[in-house]
Amino acid sequence: MDILTSKQNPKIKALVALKAKPKDELLIEGKHLIEMAVSANLIIEIFSVEKLSYDVPMTLITPEIAKKLSDKVTTDGAFALIKKPKLLIDKSKHLLYLDEVNDPGNLGTILRTALAFDFGGVLLSEGSVNPYNEKVLNSGQGAHFLLPIKKSSLKELTILKNEGYQVVVTTLGEAITIEEVKASKLVLVLGNEARGVSKDVLKIADCRVKIPMQHIDSLNVAIAGAILMYEISKRD
Repeated sequence: MDILTSKQNPKIKALVALKAKPKDELLIEGKHLIEMAVSANLIIEIFSVEKLSYDVPMTLITPEIAKKLSDKVTTDGAFALIKKPKLLIDKSKHLLYLDEVNDPGNLGTILRTALAFDFGGVLLSEGSVNPYNEKVLNSGQGAHFLLPIKKSSLKELTILKNEGYQVVVTTLGEAITIEEVKASKLVLVLGNEARGVSKDVLKIADCRVKIPMQHIDSLNVAIAGAILMYEISKRD
C-alpha cells in the first residue's frame, strides 16, 4: 500500500484546496463519516494513518499530513475523498425550506433531524450557508449521504405551493400551533437565526406557526425545527 510522507505532495495539496472550495468531490474526516460514505457507495479514495478494513482505494499518510488536512483539535487521522451525493427531492414527503440559515452547526443539526423524521429533502435559499462546508459535514454526521439537499429559491417555493404543498412558516407573531395545520403535504420554512423568515416568504405562506413556550420568547432554529419536524412526523 502506498504511503504519502510529504505535505508538498500534489495529491495532498489538491485535498487541502478541495477543503476550501468543495466542488463535485468532497474531503470528509472521521471514521464515522467514512463508514457512512462507504455504505452510500461514495468513496473515491481513503487517506488514513492506519489501514482501514474497506475494499476501496486507500493510501496511508503520516500523522503530520493528517494534522495538515484536519482543522480539529484532535483527529483520528482518517479522511476520504468522496463523490458529492446527487439525490433527488422526494415530493411524496414533507419538505424543509431554509431561509438564509447561516450557522454551520445549525444547518448540520437540521439536516440530521430532517433525515431522522423522514423528510423528502431540504431546500436551501440563496444566502444559506454552504451545506458542504466542513463544519456542516461534521455536524450533519452523514445525513448528506442519504438526504436530498438542493439550492433553491422563492420561485421554487411558489412552484411547490402550486403543486399542492402548503407552505408553513415559523414566526413569533400571531400564529397557530403546528397541530392545527391540516395538510397532507407541507413545506416547513425555518428562517435566519437573527431575522427569522423573510418578508418575501411570509407573503406566500399558507399559514404561520409557533411553538407554545414559557419564560422565553424564542428558541435556537435547529431546536425549533426539531420540535416542529417531530410534530409533523407524528401525523403520518
